[in-house]
Amino acid sequence: MPRKTRWTEYPQSIEPLLSPEAARPRAVARPAPAEDQPFDDWRRLARRMRIPIAVFLVIMVAVLFRLAALRIGGGAAATADALPAPDVSRGRIVDRHGLLLATDNFTWELYADPQEIRKSSKRAALIASVAITVGQSVAALQTYLDLDTPQVTLARNLNETQRMEIQQLDQNLFWSAPVRTRAYPQGTLAAQLIGYTDRDQIGHYGVEASYQTWLRRSENWPGQLPGDPQPIAEAWKLYLPSPTGRDLALNLDAPLQHLVEKRLIEALIKYEAEAGTIIVMDPRTGAILALANYPTFDPNHYGDSESATWINPAVNLIYEPGSVFKLMTFAAALDTGLTTPDKTYYDDGALIIAGRRIRNATGNAYGEVTAAQALAKSLNVVTARLCLEMGPEVFYRYVRLFGFGRMTEVDLNLESAGIVNEPGSKEWSEFDQAANSFGQGISVTTLQMINAVAAIANGGKLLQPQIAQGFISDGQMRAIPPRVLNYPIKPETARTLTRMMVYTMDQSAYPHSVPGYRVAGKTGTAEIPTETGYTSQDTIASFVGFLPAADPQVVILVKLVKPQTNIWAEHVAVPVFGQVGQDAVRILKIQPDEREP
Repeated sequence: MPRKTRWTEYPQSIEPLLSPEAARPRAVARPAPAEDQPFDDWRRLARRMRIPIAVFLVIMVAVLFRLAALRIGGGAAATADALPAPDVSRGRIVDRHGLLLATDNFTWELYADPQEIRKSSKRAALIASVAITVGQSVAALQTYLDLDTPQVTLARNLNETQRMEIQQLDQNLFWSAPVRTRAYPQGTLAAQLIGYTDRDQIGHYGVEASYQTWLRRSENWPGQLPGDPQPIAEAWKLYLPSPTGRDLALNLDAPLQHLVEKRLIEALIKYEAEAGTIIVMDPRTGAILALANYPTFDPNHYGDSESATWINPAVNLIYEPGSVFKLMTFAAALDTGLTTPDKTYYDDGALIIAGRRIRNATGNAYGEVTAAQALAKSLNVVTARLCLEMGPEVFYRYVRLFGFGRMTEVDLNLESAGIVNEPGSKEWSEFDQAANSFGQGISVTTLQMINAVAAIANGGKLLQPQIAQGFISDGQMRAIPPRVLNYPIKPETARTLTRMMVYTMDQSAYPHSVPGYRVAGKTGTAEIPTETGYTSQDTIASFVGFLPAADPQVVILVKLVKPQTNIWAEHVAVPVFGQVGQDAVRILKIQPDEREP
């Protein structure tokens, strides 16, 4: 493998790019022989063809001399005069502060002629020198040089120093060509959000794929850009505009993203979890400020990672959310007037539906409780009864209004719609409705879940989640405006439910998870379904909350898969939320606010 090099942006003078074939001589195909003709016809044809043949021979000699000159001059001569390859340049990607996240770079590819090297008396010393320079073993290089072909690629991603060292060995045996590549200066930071490009500069995953037609200069952008052009901030001019004139600014806050990724890894280690996701969103606009998953990968060396890590699980993988989904059930009940925070219910600890039993997560019965207490204690029995009372038509209408069972239309590719079985499908039963009410038997994405809760935080508007902040066109910013997808609940319902979520947090083990701020939130501890049913040994622990509750400016979701030290979200996900919340208010400069909503 080529030696990995640090990101360096080469000057534009290295263009135009050359293909390997353009950097070395090419064989000229001979014309196919003509068919036999009668003698007289042949003589007439020969006389007519004397001049064209003479011209062809002159051109052929000129071509052969030119190829010989290129061969003697090596890669440098070929690079100077070869025809340019198609334009594969891409625009730059920056975060909301103008920090560079992705840009074009240039590296060198090294080629050789195995047949000529085998003739060289110095081949052993040459191969050893090349192996040291490119960071490969002699045996690995010898594998390529044993091939019976006039050209092999010995190494990729070489820097200028490596190229010059090899070029000085023997320009007749080795040559090189510059190749445009994509560089990610921040390494693994937000890798699954950004994506990567392959050797042909084609975007895969993340915004590299979803904004492919904008970022790649040779592509035709299909529509008009939003809004009026505005000048970019002075600090952004360090990296913008790029030579392509088509760049992309994300809503991502790189410092916050760094800390969120750090908190996630710390949590996975501390709680011995298998995987996890943390999302930070601005509920007022739908802007994604941070999105971290683990496992992840380095887009500079994506080939070194499992392909499964390239996919963004926050938008692609579905899971059963557990009790976090109770917020949707209570939102529907409050919005239809079926319940109020003070309305009382009797919890006897169990509910039998079609011969199947529903119990509370603790297995206890709590007697007479209010709706607010039922949410705070996360009672499955009361939630299921409330859901059955409103009926399937009402319940699933609100499920759809909150965006479940359909894509959020986020500007990322490969998004999943989740799974919602409704009345009319062969798999659905009344028991399913009861189980769905507390987040079992229904599958969602992490992004769907936080987006639905953001609709509660912003007064009842379901917004499209937005990764990109705006387009940078020729050095001017065109911001992408927030887009409302739906209005699932009334503003007064959102305020009432927010107060119930604050009460839920006040009754929890961590009422002051973010000191100085009133938090509204809800936990979810979901059992993971298996082929033989649910298992209580493995869970998905999650928590979603927003702050300040009286003026929500940030909503945070924490999800940990299969924590081993403790299966309960209250003791696993909530502490992580507290850490991320404290990081967020400091970085985003959110003023302390402990007012009641």
